[in-house]
Amino acid sequence: MRKRNSIAIAALAGVFTWALAVAAAEPQPSGDYQPRIDKDGWEILFDGKGLEAWVPASRASWIVTAEGELFPARPGGDLCTRRRYCDYVLELDFKMGAKRKANSGAFIHVHDPNNDVNTGMEIQILDDGDYGVPFNAGNANGSLYALVRPAVDANKPIGQWNHFRITVNKDLVVVEMNGKEIVRADLSRWVEAGRNPDGSHNKFPHAIGEFPREGFVLLQNYGATPVWFRDVRLKPLSDRKPQYTGKEPVATVLQKAPAAEK
Repeated sequence: MRKRNSIAIAALAGVFTWALAVAAAEPQPSGDYQPRIDKDGWEILFDGKGLEAWVPASRASWIVTAEGELFPARPGGDLCTRRRYCDYVLELDFKMGAKRKANSGAFIHVHDPNNDVNTGMEIQILDDGDYGVPFNAGNANGSLYALVRPAVDANKPIGQWNHFRITVNKDLVVVEMNGKEIVRADLSRWVEAGRNPDGSHNKFPHAIGEFPREGFVLLQNYGATPVWFRDVRLKPLSDRKPQYTGKEPVATVLQKAPAAEK
């Protein structure tokens, strides 16, 4: 009987520890997070030393390697910033493992982190060759996924570090990879659900141009395929402040979304 009690107590202790871990993974009030800003005005989102800028994923799936690189070691949740942002430049480095279907993405202007694929925009990270995808496909590496194809091939060989510079400024989204502009989009042109300005189909159930020009930044964990990140940072381009929390229903946000300032 005593042995059973010991087992029960141990089990309860395990549940309690799990509950604490889950509670710690919940988004904290914005006041609890103090961003680190460097001398040039960049907010340091990841520099190899910790994940304070991010809401922990639903599982302990993201790790910082001994080399100071961010890596989705196990399948689990995407990594979401603690703050929402409006107009900014986002920079990061990434590399992919060869012949292992490497797949990920950097998401911008995500309204609901639990539905990032439908309420945000993804800059695709993909091993094009392993998927048999041409560099200028709608889902190719560097594309604004399903919205804008890369204009030029700026890819480095698989296994080398690539650099993204993503500018998000009012209606404008510009993606530069390794110093070359590959995507430019005017979001005000996306006025129909499921349709791009050129008439091609996209996956969005809402007109992407009707979302407010703000949201979270996410890094995608696509089944723990081998993609590493380093030197993630963000610099504001305006003093606009987010008007939403991410908990509002999408329909409400679309109705209330103000036109981007010109």
